[in-house]
Amino acid sequence: QLNILLILTYMSFILKKVENTDLYPLRNKVLRNNKGFKYCKFDGDENKDSVHFAVIKNKSIIGGVSLIKNNTNDIKSLISIQLRGMAVYKNYQKNKIGSLLLNKVESYCVKNNIDCVWMNARSEALKFYLKNGYTKTKKSFNIDGIGKHYVIYKKLNEKGY
Repeated sequence: QLNILLILTYMSFILKKVENTDLYPLRNKVLRNNKGFKYCKFDGDENKDSVHFAVIKNKSIIGGVSLIKNNTNDIKSLISIQLRGMAVYKNYQKNKIGSLLLNKVESYCVKNNIDCVWMNARSEALKFYLKNGYTKTKKSFNIDGIGKHYVIYKKLNEKGY
């Protein structure tokens, strides 16, 4: 159940479920250029079926991601979920934190019969996601003050396609 804490120790990192508000400082710094916490809440963040994961080192969140049930017409899928707010503090990037979060997301989805993860990926993160098996669609768009995004996805279960 969502109330059960999932803790995974990987090297000196702990990966566990957290509340969406626990990720606001990370989202603010990495994704919103310190514009303030009011820009850090996503539509669907507080839905009972949304889930938020954080990587913690020395009792501090260093990376995080959210999964929000949200279908898209851009990808054919039976049950999809949107990955939102994937972020790792700059000084911890290139330490497999992002890969650890993606593995957790995909494992969670498989266990919960979700067949597709999709997201709006920033252009600077696109290479990372493609390297991890995600597929870029033809759809892209620009978000003022943030930059170009691409709709990407990964199918986790090919049944029903």
